[in-house]
Amino acid sequence: MSGERILVVDDDLTTAHVMQLYLENFGFKVAGIAHTGAEAIEKTKQLKPDLVLMDINLGEKGLDGIDAAEVIMQKFDIPVIYVTAYNDEDTLERAQMSNPYGFINKPLRDTDLKTTVRFALDKSNKDPDSKKKPSLEEALRQAYNLSRAEARVVSLLVEDPDVDVVAEKLNLSVSTIRTHLKHSFRKTGTKSLSVLLHKVITGPVALMIRPDRPDTK
Repeated sequence: MSGERILVVDDDLTTAHVMQLYLENFGFKVAGIAHTGAEAIEKTKQLKPDLVLMDINLGEKGLDGIDAAEVIMQKFDIPVIYVTAYNDEDTLERAQMSNPYGFINKPLRDTDLKTTVRFALDKSNKDPDSKKKPSLEEALRQAYNLSRAEARVVSLLVEDPDVDVVAEKLNLSVSTIRTHLKHSFRKTGTKSLSVLLHKVITGPVALMIRPDRPDTK
């Protein structure tokens, strides 16, 4: 499929226009350009693009690119790709935990842009029937208002309740995993990992993701 609509978010006008040129040459449509996190959220709401290309460092005191991406992915369920020149561990770890559809490094290479955007769009459009029942991560976000990062950690702990193993799977520090757990405890009204997991397995989240039973009548 070609002609997908993409919102470009970058505080540097020249970079934004370079991305627009590349994207249009590849057959995509640029739905709009935003320069701040708040503007990105508002334009996503108005334009409903198929994908957002989000610069992490938007050079403003308010929302940075990760903050804006979290809102866009959670509120509008639109895939986001980060475009970044950052290489510090804390920023990249925070970006990774927001569960984006990809990363593109600056300075931009047209081949990287094309491949990453195409992959993200194909991934987001794959198997529409799977949306009939929410995934565990989606159900956790809906039921308890967990962030994407928190829901991802909790869902992996359901599979294997070992904090060290989950930290290794996500390539994150144990302290970061415990921080997400602390937030999850507060939002779910639990105080320990065992109680949290029991609530997930037996509570409303389990009902949300459980396959419908076939009609035996």
